Amino acid sequence: MPDKMPIQIAANTTEKHASTQAKGDAHSSGNPLLQFDPGVGIWSIITFVLLLIILRKFAWKPIIDSIDERDREIKSSMEAAEQARNESKKIADEQKAMLSQSKAEAAEIVAEAKKTAEDFKRRLEQSAIEEKTFIIKSAEAEISAMKESAIAELKQTVAELAIGAAEKLLEEKLDAERSTKLVDQYIEKIEA
Repeated sequence: MPDKMPIQIAANTTEKHASTQAKGDAHSSGNPLLQFDPGVGIWSIITFVLLLIILRKFAWKPIIDSIDERDREIKSSMEAAEQARNESKKIADEQKAMLSQSKAEAAEIVAEAKKTAEDFKRRLEQSAIEEKTFIIKSAEAEISAMKESAIAELKQTVAELAIGAAEKLLEEKLDAERSTKLVDQYIEKIEA
């Protein structure tokens, strides 16, 4: 029987262990993480509060300050961008106004240049007409003077020829046929 004893003790131990486990299972009803332990709960709350204080002092304030600073920078950048947009719009409007004014001035200059060119053309034409009239009048006057001079010279020549012919006729006392011939010769000389 001595052999049966260690088996019996082992069986008793297994039974006790099984009954303890059954009692524990009934008491814990499953997962030990779902059971409330006051000691662990208090330490968890203290740790959490300390963690919140440390985070607030060393992390949240710098994070919030950094976020606030970033927010200010973004607002400042947006204001600067808005100001730059307004300024560029103002400059664009000014440039449009200047371009419009320049176009108007250019049109005015072109109109003035056309008017000046027309005036110059009219004065040039008038001057050309006056010069032409002057040249024609002076040419007519010169022709008239030359004609009068030629007529006067011709008269003088005819008079001289007539006197010369008359002298010859008187000297020669020619007959009528010869006198006519002599006059015709003088007329031919005059025409030549």
